[in-house]
Amino acid sequence: MTLAPRMYATIQHLFMKGIIETVELREQPESEDEGKRTYLLTADGKPKYTLRMDAPEEVAMTEQLYKSYSESPLLPKMLYADPVKGYWVQPYMNGETGEIFEHRGSKKVWLPLLVSELLNKYEADEAGGKWGRLTEPCSSWSEFNEHELSKARENLEGLQPAEDCERVALLLEPLAHTGDKFLLHGNMDARSFVFQEQELVNILESKPTAGPVLYELVQAFCSTPDDLSLEVLFEAYGMLEHKAVDQERLVQEALLRLYCQMGVCAAEKRSELSEYMAAWQFWRMLLPEA
Repeated sequence: MTLAPRMYATIQHLFMKGIIETVELREQPESEDEGKRTYLLTADGKPKYTLRMDAPEEVAMTEQLYKSYSESPLLPKMLYADPVKGYWVQPYMNGETGEIFEHRGSKKVWLPLLVSELLNKYEADEAGGKWGRLTEPCSSWSEFNEHELSKARENLEGLQPAEDCERVALLLEPLAHTGDKFLLHGNMDARSFVFQEQELVNILESKPTAGPVLYELVQAFCSTPDDLSLEVLFEAYGMLEHKAVDQERLVQEALLRLYCQMGVCAAEKRSELSEYMAAWQFWRMLLPEA
């Protein structure tokens, strides 16, 4: 197997420090996305560790996130972070990602678990003036929401009535007031969740974000087109300890995130877009009048 010298040195360094056992490394990365390279390290032919190479700021923020919420059983355990922040290593987690409904099961089951085992462990962090994605921070949460809606408007042009976007935009002002700010995982997409026999066991692919906890809950709710009911949303919100809004505000948040999620599906040409559009026919009735 021909590997870059850097990889040989990295594996040897980790072994000498006692971080990992003797392993084999695939010649090609397990995945590569936007400059991120994830390698699968195997022992006796079985996955053992995951090694993630990334930009230094991404590694540093992920390390901060995992250390801040190390008590959560849903976040990966970081075994080692490179001192110069070039990569980190974590144990490999067996299971299936939540891309397929049969793998993740009912949102009525896994969404409350997400609340109790991760979101309720978040702590307010007012340090710094950054909001939104910490790799591309905004000066306010309102600015972050405006950027998200702008992308959705562009992606849904010709697919959804322009009036719907105008009505969603009316929500930006009331949603600008967030209360406490938290360090968030930032990628509450069920496709990045790991399930074992339909039980949520791990959440991968963090995108550290500064914002309200409510954002994480609603993002997870909107990340799949099934079970997009008020009942499911209200039940999960009822378990959230960081309650700062009433049901009207909760619905407003869901309307914005669901519309933006449709935009993401349209941009990525996902087959589930039609399911989202069907669900939207109910939710759009809850929009304010333009």
